[in-house]
Amino acid sequence: MRRISIEQIQPGLILAKAVFGSKGQLLLNAGVEIKTQYIYYLKKLGINYLYVRDDRLEGVQVEDVITEETRMEARSLVREIMSDGESKFKKQKSLLLYDEKIIHYITKIIDELLANKDIVVNLMDIKAAGDYIFAHCVNTCVLATLTATKLGFKRPRLVNLATGALLHDVGNVAVPPEILNKQSSLTGDEYEMIKKHPLYGYEIFKKSSLFSAAAGAVIYQHHERQNGQGYPQGLKGGKINLPAQIVSVADVYDALTSDRPYRKAYLSYQAVEMLSAFGQEYFDLEVLKAFLSFVAAYPIGTHVFLSNGESGPVIGNTPGFPLHPVIKVMYSGESLALHPNPYELDLTETLNLSIVKVIED
Repeated sequence: MRRISIEQIQPGLILAKAVFGSKGQLLLNAGVEIKTQYIYYLKKLGINYLYVRDDRLEGVQVEDVITEETRMEARSLVREIMSDGESKFKKQKSLLLYDEKIIHYITKIIDELLANKDIVVNLMDIKAAGDYIFAHCVNTCVLATLTATKLGFKRPRLVNLATGALLHDVGNVAVPPEILNKQSSLTGDEYEMIKKHPLYGYEIFKKSSLFSAAAGAVIYQHHERQNGQGYPQGLKGGKINLPAQIVSVADVYDALTSDRPYRKAYLSYQAVEMLSAFGQEYFDLEVLKAFLSFVAAYPIGTHVFLSNGESGPVIGNTPGFPLHPVIKVMYSGESLALHPNPYELDLTETLNLSIVKVIED
């Protein structure tokens, strides 16, 4: 299957991955033929990408690191917490109502990731426009927890990190929606309000029976940066809690690869390049290296154009080599003429070729 923009979807294509609504309800199941009216309503819901079947990738399996059920149920939990949050937290109530569910889904996510810790992340979560923050919390939790396993974290530390990651943006319940969803540039005062959400989230989490200093630090410090230019405290380097440094990388990556009110999502390879460029200025290099070891810059199904003028879809990725996928070369030249002798090419074994662009077909 391959991920394709809703603007390029044509009636008759077959869905390869189910589409869910903002409350976790099934909208379209895998295997459904896409119709014109489906495209219209998906656009109205703010769903900008779909996964569709691709005959060129027949027999190529694309696996997610956690089950669709776990992902959607965890997303629904975050929605429930944050949708109820504004009124409940203002009345000095806490997360206590949700603690049992939180630890249940944290456990499921950790168990599934430990069973799939050697997998390369090829799939991106499909989010409706109004569902960003809930999906983002779950995606950040998954990516950060997987990074922590690469760094050798054992289960107790994974639980603390995953708890903080799942709730890292809970403080946004105290930020006015018109600021969070603003499509134009923020004013200075509006940005100062945004910068308070880690503190708000920490204060909310302190009332939870799940509170720990480690998980709390994730919530409070996930916007701190190595160079001291983050917020809310302007901490530098080693003064930033390690789990918070891990979550910060996952947080930025998922934000970059998501549609936002003020910009379209970056492609995976663009986000990887941006993270690499930020380097030690923003992130711990060992954390960044661990993160990039399992995220596919060119997910399976991406049509890439090579420096020798040939092109084709990515059919595999090798852990530790995010910029060097396995490609099924099927086309020649800018006109994409069918290649007379299609073949597979592993860029980890070919040093004289490189990817020069992505073709969104």
